[in-house]
Amino acid sequence: MARKKSLLVMLRPQLILIGTIILGVGIFALCYNAGGVNMLSDPQFAPADTQPAASPLPDESPAVSDSPQPTETPKPSTTGRLIPYYAENGMWGYKNTSGQVVIEAMFSDANEFDGEIAFAAQSSMWGLINRSGAWVVEPVWGSVRSFSEDKAAVESGDRWGYIDRTGKLIIDYTYREVGDFHCGRAMARSGSEYGFIDINGDIAVSQKWSEVSDYGADVAFARSSSGNSYIIDKVGEKIATLSSKQYGTAYSEGYALIRDGSEVYYFNSKAQTAYKTRYQDGLSFVGGYAAVQLDGKWGYIDTRGSLEIANKYRDARSFSNGLAAVLDDETGLWGYISTSGEYVIHPQFDTAEPFSEGYALVSQNGEYSLINKSAELTHMYFK
Repeated sequence: MARKKSLLVMLRPQLILIGTIILGVGIFALCYNAGGVNMLSDPQFAPADTQPAASPLPDESPAVSDSPQPTETPKPSTTGRLIPYYAENGMWGYKNTSGQVVIEAMFSDANEFDGEIAFAAQSSMWGLINRSGAWVVEPVWGSVRSFSEDKAAVESGDRWGYIDRTGKLIIDYTYREVGDFHCGRAMARSGSEYGFIDINGDIAVSQKWSEVSDYGADVAFARSSSGNSYIIDKVGEKIATLSSKQYGTAYSEGYALIRDGSEVYYFNSKAQTAYKTRYQDGLSFVGGYAAVQLDGKWGYIDTRGSLEIANKYRDARSFSNGLAAVLDDETGLWGYISTSGEYVIHPQFDTAEPFSEGYALVSQNGEYSLINKSAELTHMYFK
């Protein structure tokens, strides 16, 4: 018994060491199974001064900077009607109907766009530009005319020819004077008398007339050197004879305006007087109405010859886009009326041009603006 007790006393340190080792292994195993290694590396168990910055949770968005982000300014629209405007540098550019500059002012003169192209000038010479302001044809022409039937007359070296819409010369510089194409014919002269050319530039009606009108409804008016007037067909044959005092403008909507001394009246398609009434002055039919002057004032007749809008205006223009510019007799200012004769835009302008593509160019005290049919103004330029 005493021997056993002394043996235990002798082995106590070893037993304590072995128990400590077993306890340590058990604790390690328990921590390992519960993610002990990960727990030891988890930031929440790290000392405060070494804890890494927290990452956003999956459903959290990163913080947004308060610094303003650059945005692209949208380019002004080049669709629709583009209007020449006069700038402070004394040059012309183009604006859209919102009044935004789409082509900078760099031209000595400029015409309105016709589709995708427009005539513009630099140093008094004309060229052809596109809607971005780039030259389709560099300035090479001394004078130009508007496009008609997809051809435009251009002058070079005191002679006129015609280009197409690409700027290609399709009729050579041959004639001293030319007109616009209507019904496949254009007035032209090489000497002192007038005739007509066809779309190929060939003579279709001999140059023997002292005066001619444009073609309309495939006929034109022509006056001979003797003073007699005729209606001619597309090859120059006479189909009606007028008196020496009578002379007509081109047929429009089936009627031609005839001037006879100090009076005017209208022919129908049979070259007969259409209405009994004669007028002091008149314009061609447009949109079913013609402006006529009676007793010093202007009104409008329809194609029956009925005075549908009373003659009460100091001056009047043809209808365009359903509205007509009239000079109010009381105010001396221009406004716009509908076919009912009622003012749609009340008189307030010094000048008023026809509507086109829903807009008209007007002026007040030297300020030029576009106006729409709701009487909303867009400033364009001063001049």
